[in-house]
Amino acid sequence: MTTVSARKVSGYDVDAIYAAVCGHFEDLGVEQELSPGMRVLLKPNMLLGTSPARAATTHPAFLRAVAGRLREMGVKEIILADSSGGLYNVYTLRKTYDACGFSALSDIVTLNYNTKSTRIDKFQIIAPVSDADYIINCAKLKTHALMLMTAAVKNMFGSVPGLTKAEYHCTKATIEPFTKMLLDLHETVKPQLNLVDAIDCMEGNGPSGGTVRHMGITLASQCAYAADEVCATLMGINPTMVRTIYWARKRGLVDPEGIKTIGDELTSADPAFRLPDSFIDANRTRSGGGIGRLLWGMTSTRPVVVPEKCVGCGKCVEGCPKQIITITDEIAFIPQRGCISCYCCHELCPEQAIDIVKR
Repeated sequence: MTTVSARKVSGYDVDAIYAAVCGHFEDLGVEQELSPGMRVLLKPNMLLGTSPARAATTHPAFLRAVAGRLREMGVKEIILADSSGGLYNVYTLRKTYDACGFSALSDIVTLNYNTKSTRIDKFQIIAPVSDADYIINCAKLKTHALMLMTAAVKNMFGSVPGLTKAEYHCTKATIEPFTKMLLDLHETVKPQLNLVDAIDCMEGNGPSGGTVRHMGITLASQCAYAADEVCATLMGINPTMVRTIYWARKRGLVDPEGIKTIGDELTSADPAFRLPDSFIDANRTRSGGGIGRLLWGMTSTRPVVVPEKCVGCGKCVEGCPKQIITITDEIAFIPQRGCISCYCCHELCPEQAIDIVKR
């Protein structure tokens, strides 16, 4: 059996989350896995610099509670690190930490400013991940325009430095190769513990342009695939629609019948989470459009700039894998020709100025 621990928390009160984290650690025997001399990494979802209230990133109160429990256990070295989309440098990290509310955590964790990376197998991995003795994956539960859902498995894509992520979107441009790459990456870095901040989640056009959906749940498991299975059920969607779950099952990385949920009783969202506009009926897996999406990356939707919202910040240009986006008179333009509908521009836009529309 693979265990997933579930604890209900009504909001982002640090003491309440701390109690939930203590429950998770006890449920999973985490105390026996850690020792004071270990270098422990907290890997949040730090997609972009934005307010925690938008539910696009792991909430700083969640991270403080986890770090607080580690400190109480005597762990001396706790590093917080992630590589968001776009440039991976000290200036960008500092701005992103500030916007996400992570800078205020500097009293209890070490914020990473080491932008070096190293090669592990076929992946370039940021130094804090490769150097850690114990990785705690602190994911955020959200819908995702490309992958449908992002939780524990997808969160580890942040182990890849900055613009190197764009290279994977180019070389693995269709859903199946990209999904298999994510699983290969997860098996390479393989965090020892996976926590999911599902207190305030995101539905609709996630991972950054959706709306907040309160669920009041925290999850924990040593198996990211099992955590994701529970997340999909919690969202009220068929787990096999999430390709990372589908392929994890196919590879024998998880058995849905062998997952045991302990702690607080969970209830699926009612109504189910609203899906991204990119997942219109024609793009669902069991359809003609879905087959085209899987094989050729041809979707029925594409990203389009909303001129009145665009401020010409250039984040979409920075993160576009195909480098086809241009800015004229402080307004971005995304040509239809050459666009692979990876939605990197959509998820990195701080102004929510990119819509997903039918082709």
